[in-house]
Amino acid sequence: MSEIEIGEYVRTVEGYIDIFKDINDEGNIVRCKKRKYWLNSIVKHSKNIIDLIEVGDYVNGDEVLDKYLFAGETPVLETSGNSINCKCLCNDDIKSIVTKEIFERESYKVGK
Repeated sequence: MSEIEIGEYVRTVEGYIDIFKDINDEGNIVRCKKRKYWLNSIVKHSKNIIDLIEVGDYVNGDEVLDKYLFAGETPVLETSGNSINCKCLCNDDIKSIVTKEIFERESYKVGK
């Protein structure tokens, strides 16, 4: 993994998304805006939050169904939207994210 820069977004194996601040003196703990993580738990980092989003995550309340580059250069998310059509979102459209890992962990299963 390349070096993480201050202010970049990070995604952990547990599904947390946060903003990088620094690494401790031992080089094994990443300090971010919301909490601390083990360095080896960081799976992705980027200056653009859209790069960290995966199919199955929820963005602005809708499930991400596809992720692609529009015209070969602009990252776009296709979400479930409403029953009539899907929504296509770019980086600036993202207001909230619930990763699939967090969604699964926090979901209450009804029945057996």
